[in-house]
Amino acid sequence: LIYLKPYTFHITLYDAAFFGMLFIGFTFILLLGFTRKANRPANRFLAIALAVAALWIARLLAIDIHLSDYAPFWSCLPMQFSLALGPLIYFYVLKITRPDYKFKRTTLLHFSPLLLELGVHISETVESIQTGAATYNTQIFQRLNPVLQLLAFVSVTIYLYKGHTLIEGFYQQQKFNGGDRYRHELRWLHRLLAGFGFLWLLGVPYNVADYFYYYHQLGLQAYYPLYLLSAVMMIWIAAAAFLRQEDGVPVPA
Repeated sequence: LIYLKPYTFHITLYDAAFFGMLFIGFTFILLLGFTRKANRPANRFLAIALAVAALWIARLLAIDIHLSDYAPFWSCLPMQFSLALGPLIYFYVLKITRPDYKFKRTTLLHFSPLLLELGVHISETVESIQTGAATYNTQIFQRLNPVLQLLAFVSVTIYLYKGHTLIEGFYQQQKFNGGDRYRHELRWLHRLLAGFGFLWLLGVPYNVADYFYYYHQLGLQAYYPLYLLSAVMMIWIAAAAFLRQEDGVPVPA
């Protein structure tokens, strides 16, 4: 006789929200990546950035619903590319403000830290195969994941600041035409990036409280509101970018 292991999904309200974010997120990924627009090269960077966020949410969702009870090796799939998020947002802003910018081979150096993250994931996968534990329960993950999170926090913060500098430079290059019109062209992007940066900085008090007050016993669920708001902000940026007219592109008088 073959006995099947009983399995039950543990779905909470946060899990349902994450499911919704994934469906909406992947919809805008396809729209930004394949819709023909003058800003299509820039939108592709934003689509990949949104895909990074969607994979992160999918990973959290799989952990929360205990998917490892049904598919033990799903955690071996690479789903964490947080060190690529900052450069992708920066290059989106770069192509919006400077559509004629040509990428060089040295541009790939911005994504070189991603190799470190992938190398850590490979090490976690090897340990997972040897011990039978999920990659997020391995000793390598427990030791190196906080370091990767710190690097991702610093990376996104720096690239958001560089994106803000690009927008300010875009304003300064525009000629005075019809009042303050050109200064309003990218205000939507400036505000949304500022909002995303604010949510990103909220991770600091979360981690400080977890380290000094709860002694790393706070649990992943405590971060779910922050992760959910960050995903909503990324989708908001993607929706605004898709629905807006072609900013950064010269408009005939």
